[in-house]
Amino acid sequence: MYGKHFESMYEGSMYGAGLAVFAVWGYVIAHTKRSRVELNPKKMADTLGGEEGEIQDAIDFLCQPDKGSRNQTREGRRIIKEGAFQFYVTGWEEYQMIRNEEERREYNKLAKRAERARKKREDDPRSEPLNGESEAMVGLENGSMTQEQSDARAAVTRENP
Repeated sequence: MYGKHFESMYEGSMYGAGLAVFAVWGYVIAHTKRSRVELNPKKMADTLGGEEGEIQDAIDFLCQPDKGSRNQTREGRRIIKEGAFQFYVTGWEEYQMIRNEEERREYNKLAKRAERARKKREDDPRSEPLNGESEAMVGLENGSMTQEQSDARAAVTRENP
């Protein structure tokens, strides 16, 4: 799997936490699925090339409240133990929503285009959407359809009104 790994984590409240903490946090980022991750210190020590005790210390560090954390969800804790090896990653959903700059610009461009089209339809009471146009606009707005898919649907709609 993969995860979003931001440069700001090296400059925030984790600054100076040590190599093991950053190695474990990178492991957490890469292995989290739907806010949950399995952390077995013995396995992780083998995977990361460290000692089991230092891996456990790093996990304990990530479970502690952090008043200096940028994300104050659950008092700044990064992970919360739920079972023997299962942990809840507190900021996972929030960080998954952050897009890289290029994706964000493209998303905003498409959203603005859809907004202008919607406004144009609202301003002209005679304007009725073509067959399939509404679905394409909704797909663009909620991200379930790419611009290419929307354009293809529009071309088919123009050919078969």
